Amino acid sequence: MTDTVQEQNDRIAITDVINRYGTTIDEGDYEGLANCFTPDSITRYGGGREFRGGEAVAEFVKSMTPDFVAQQHLLGNHEIVLDGDRATATTYLHATQIEREEAGGGVVVTGGIYRDVLVRTAGGWRIAERELEGLWRERREPPA
Repeated sequence: MTDTVQEQNDRIAITDVINRYGTTIDEGDYEGLANCFTPDSITRYGGGREFRGGEAVAEFVKSMTPDFVAQQHLLGNHEIVLDGDRATATTYLHATQIEREEAGGGVVVTGGIYRDVLVRTAGGWRIAERELEGLWRERREPPA
């Protein structure tokens, strides 16, 4: 099956918004992070943590990251299924976060899978539903 030019453009735009989610977190750009989502989006991070709208996601992420001096969210293995102005996507996550010395100075590494529903909006593709399946998490102590 060969994608049309529009479908290829949609796949690129969807991949861009998914990747932008990670880079905005790493850059501390919480306004940009909120803009990755529709205003009525539902995001589930597991453990009963559910958020409505991008601003709620951004506030949660901001509250979870003050102890990190650096972060790197690598998102890949994008699988996207288009259905007109809607799409589903599965994306692998590998995140590395470096703690400030005052917070322990360790390194936290997380692996998981995002499962998304995205919609085309007037402002481009946005995440309407997101669920994170955490697969593993490891904390590495700083060198002695």
